[in-house]
Amino acid sequence: MYNPVRRFQPRRFATLAILLSTLALSHCFGGSDPTEVASSGGSTGGSTGGSTGGSTGGSTGGTSGGGTSGGDQPPPINGAGCTAYGAPARKVVKVSLDGALDGFLTRILPLCTIDGGEILNWTDSDNTPRQACLITTPKATKSAPLPLLVWLHPTLVAKDAFGGTGLAPLTKTGLLGSDPKQLGYSLLIPYGRNIEMFLPAPLSTGIGWDHWYRNFNRGSRYVNQDVAAIDHFIAEVESRGTVDTKRVYMSGHSEGADMASLYGINTPGIAATDIYSSISPFDDPADPCPQPASATNTTRPLKLVVRSCDVGNACVAGNQFLDDLRAGVLVPPSLVSGEILDDNENIVQACDPACEGHSTDPAIQKREQHNHTRWPQTQNPAFLAYLRAHPLP
Repeated sequence: MYNPVRRFQPRRFATLAILLSTLALSHCFGGSDPTEVASSGGSTGGSTGGSTGGSTGGSTGGTSGGGTSGGDQPPPINGAGCTAYGAPARKVVKVSLDGALDGFLTRILPLCTIDGGEILNWTDSDNTPRQACLITTPKATKSAPLPLLVWLHPTLVAKDAFGGTGLAPLTKTGLLGSDPKQLGYSLLIPYGRNIEMFLPAPLSTGIGWDHWYRNFNRGSRYVNQDVAAIDHFIAEVESRGTVDTKRVYMSGHSEGADMASLYGINTPGIAATDIYSSISPFDDPADPCPQPASATNTTRPLKLVVRSCDVGNACVAGNQFLDDLRAGVLVPPSLVSGEILDDNENIVQACDPACEGHSTDPAIQKREQHNHTRWPQTQNPAFLAYLRAHPLP
């Protein structure tokens, strides 16, 4: 049940050093062949919010947040500083510590092209340049289209964060479709914007996702710009004719998981959503304009994987979010599932009581941060199996 006063503390974001270590280890021992470098390019889009091509998103998407706004008028802001869609849209900033760090790391370690990907380019209706990384396989053809996995990054090391997941090498060998003879899939990684965020400093500005402004009205000029960008990049990839449009899946990590769940349950054409280490994108503790969970893509499944010991009591908070979705948001409630992993990525039945609340124990904090930054690669086979089992009819 929706409760504007959550019983958990805000997430503390994990240290950059741990995440960089994860990326380094992944590419030393589990990365793909760096000789598979594709030419970068892609298309430059127009200036309209929301994309109309392809089978996903488009101008028929629903509205989240309990209200509608005229297509040419910004949503009114009430006395509490909120709109019908939650907080007003986050402002783009030119410079941030996170953005500068991310840009530097991407220049010295461009994992997208190292992993054989190409950069897609577009400009949104706010005239903000947007990018996405597309990693695919030659096996994806018009005569044999393959599934599309859309993965949204966390804050910090945003553009290269997928390197710690092990998902890029699986684009050549993973089974995400129904035919064991057709291995591989396309991996689309849209990039967030440099925006003001309701997060603790220094992440109050940085590369992230505006899940606080929940306007999915694709017919409006004032649709959420991150929604419009994700719509566009999915449609661009689908327009190539190499995507099995019954198997377009959403995923993400941390802040990216928040946006992925919000997008997945509010976008027609998304077959299933499977996310890691997320809390509710509708009423996180820092959200000044919390709302009840809502969805328009109400008959498609969602799974959330959390750690038993995670930052900011995310295990308890994540499971509360699942209960919110089961309370009439996704129908039937069996569409909603969750899994809890311990420090060694084994499935357990409950959150670790030692990590509940806002622990000041340095040892607990270290465990929480270590668990939060590590995508559970040993669970990747189960991750693909869950999505594979839930194509569109």
